[in-house]
This record gives sequence, C-alpha cells and structure tokens, in this order.
Amino acid sequence: MIDNSSYPEIYQGYFDYREPYTENLDDIYQKPVVIPIYHLEELFNDQAMNDIYRCNEICNDPNFKDEFEALNAQLKERDMHIFRYFHFIAVQRHVFPELKMKYRDFYELEHTLKQFEFIGYDVSKARETDLVKRKRQLLEFQAKLCYRQFA
Repeated sequence: MIDNSSYPEIYQGYFDYREPYTENLDDIYQKPVVIPIYHLEELFNDQAMNDIYRCNEICNDPNFKDEFEALNAQLKERDMHIFRYFHFIAVQRHVFPELKMKYRDFYELEHTLKQFEFIGYDVSKARETDLVKRKRQLLEFQAKLCYRQFA
C-alpha cells in the first residue's frame, strides 16, 4: 500500500483519513466563486483531527449513532470549505482549469471504482495505487497554491 504520509504537511494529516470533496462539483462550478470564510489554519488544525479520530472511533457503535452523524456532517461541511478555499485561490492564481481537472480526474476514478465495487469486483489494488496517486497529485497541486508557486 502507498504511504499516505507523503501528503503535504499543510494538511496536518487530515487527508490521511478524509477524501477530497467531490459532491455537486458541476453545480459549484456554475456558480460565482465564493470568498472563503476560513483560513488554512482554521481548516487544518488539532480540532479537525480530533473530530476525525472521534468519528472513526464511534462509526460502528450504534450507541453513538447521533454523535457520529453530527460529527460526520461537520466534517463534510469542513470538506466543502476546504474545497472552496482552494477553488478561490486557484481562480486568483489563474490556474483554476488545472485544479478543476485534478478534481475531475480524482472524482471519475473514485466514481468508477465505486461502480465496480457495487457489482462485486475487488478494486482494493486500484484504490491503493491509482486512486491514491490521483489524490496525491490533487493535494500536491493545492499545496503549491498555498506557497504561491503559481503567482
């Protein structure tokens, strides 16, 4: 399995446990760019990691179903804010088409693998190699945006 620890440090381990936001991307792309309401330090911090750890700890325990659902909803909202943050920066740096392509590449493979899983195929190798590779490419591209490498 590919080592996730090579994701850029700016994420503080967040994407070792979470996937990039890919819900309703076409709908989001049709709307005007939104100025992010959170800064990088607010998106990736100890509280976010504590929420992830707690969510993973209670995910299969029916006694904590309500807490799990609330935490998972908060994390999904954070995922969307992370997406919007990088979306905004990419537009500002004039590299949005590249970012959009990275998201689309990741989403299309993820979606295809889910379809194959649904009909009974074992896609674990593809998840461990191809999907992780696309995720890493996306996350590295976003990280470069933070370091003004496209300015």
